[in-house]
Amino acid sequence: MESIQYILQILEAYEDEVAGAAYFDGLALAYPQQSAFLERCAALERETATQLSALLQKYQLTPRAQTILEERGALDARRDAGSDCKKLMQQSIKSYAGYVAEFKALEAMGPMEDQRILAALTAHEIRLIEWMRAETGA
Repeated sequence: MESIQYILQILEAYEDEVAGAAYFDGLALAYPQQSAFLERCAALERETATQLSALLQKYQLTPRAQTILEERGALDARRDAGSDCKKLMQQSIKSYAGYVAEFKALEAMGPMEDQRILAALTAHEIRLIEWMRAETGA
C-alpha cells in the first residue's frame, strides 16, 4: 500500500499538467510570436498528463474536471500575459527548478513499477527548463 502523501502528489501532478497545458495554450494566444514554442510546451504537458493517467487508474484517483483544470491554467496565463515574454520565461526557469526537486522526491517515494512514469515526469520538467533557456539565450 502506497502512502496517502505519495498518491495525493500523483493526483496533484496530473492536475497541474492538465492546467499547465491550458496555461501554455493561453500564453501562445497572448504571445503570437512565440506561439510555436509555447504550443510545443503545451504538448509536452499534455503528453506528461497522459502518462500520469496510468497512475491515476492504478490508484483509482479521480481528478477535478478537466474544464476546471483548464480554466485554472487559462486564468494563470491571462494573469502572466501582461509581462514581457522573455522575462516570464526567465522567471519560469527559476520556479520550475522547484518542481524538479519535488518530482525527484516523488520518484524516491514511488514503488519500482511506477518509476518509468515518475522519471518521465521529472524529465519533462527538466526539458521545459532546457527549452526555455535555449529560447531566452539564458
